[in-house]
Amino acid sequence: MDLEVKNKQKPLLWIVWFLEGIFVGFGAILPGISGGTLCVAFGMYRPIIEALSDLKHALKNYGLMLFIFALGVGAGFVGLSGLAAMLLEQNTVLVTCVFIGFIIGTYPELWQDAGSQGRSKKSYIGMVVAFIVMLGVLSLLKTNLSISIAPNFAGYFLCGLLWGLSFIVPGLSSSSLLLFFGLYQPMLHGISTLDFSVLIPMGIGLVLCVLLLSKVVGLLYKKQFSLVSHCVLGIVVATTIMIFPSDIGSVSIALIIVCVVGGAIASIGFTKLCNHLKEKSER
Repeated sequence: MDLEVKNKQKPLLWIVWFLEGIFVGFGAILPGISGGTLCVAFGMYRPIIEALSDLKHALKNYGLMLFIFALGVGAGFVGLSGLAAMLLEQNTVLVTCVFIGFIIGTYPELWQDAGSQGRSKKSYIGMVVAFIVMLGVLSLLKTNLSISIAPNFAGYFLCGLLWGLSFIVPGLSSSSLLLFFGLYQPMLHGISTLDFSVLIPMGIGLVLCVLLLSKVVGLLYKKQFSLVSHCVLGIVVATTIMIFPSDIGSVSIALIIVCVVGGAIASIGFTKLCNHLKEKSER
C-alpha cells in the first residue's frame, strides 16, 4: 500500500479503537452488562491482560491501541454515565437487548479466536463447564439477594474492586452486584458529577483488583491458551443468556427482537470494519 494511503488509514483505526472503548465504558455502567465481556467481544481482553501482566512487552505491541482504547473507556464510563441513567429510566429492557445483540454478533469472531491455536477435548469440556458454572453463579445473583452497604469511602472502594473484577472476569457484571448492595445509584451520580469522594476510592479499588488478578490470568493464557479461551467463550455465552431481562413489562416481543437483531447486525458490521482497517494499516 502507498505510504500516504496507509497513513490516512491510521486515524480511522484510532477512531475505531476509541469507539470500542466508549462502547465498553458505556456498556459496563449498565446493570447486567460485563465490561470484561465487551472487552472480549472487541478483541481487547488479551491485550489488556498482557499489558497488566507484562507491561514492557505489551506496550511494544499494543501501546497506542490500548492508550486510545483507555481514553474511549474513560469517555464512555464518565462522560456517558448521565446518559446511561437517563436511558435506564426510559427503558432498561430495550437498552439491554441492544447490548445483548452486540455481544451475540461477536460470537463468530470469538469462536475463531479461541481456536486459533487448536482445539482439544479439554477445551470443549472447559467451555461447557465454564458455561454451566457461570449460569449457576448468575442464577444465584438473580435471586432476591439484597444487602445494603453505606455509600462511603469503604463502599465506593468496594465499587472499584467489583469494577476491576468485572473487567478481569468476563461475564461478571459489577453493576448488578452494586444494585444488590444499594450502591449503584449513588455511585452513578458521583461519576456523572465528577465527585472525587466517589472517584478516588473507586479508582484505588479498581487498580488494586486489576493489578492483583491480571498476572494470574495472563499466566493462564500463556500456559493454557486454548482451554482458557474456550472457558471465556462459555462464560460469555452464559452471560448473554442470563442478562436477558426476565420481566419485559409492556415491551413487545417484536421490538425486543428488532433490538437484538439490530445490535447483532451492527456488531458484525463494526467487527468487519475493525478487521478491515486493521488489515489495511498493517500492509
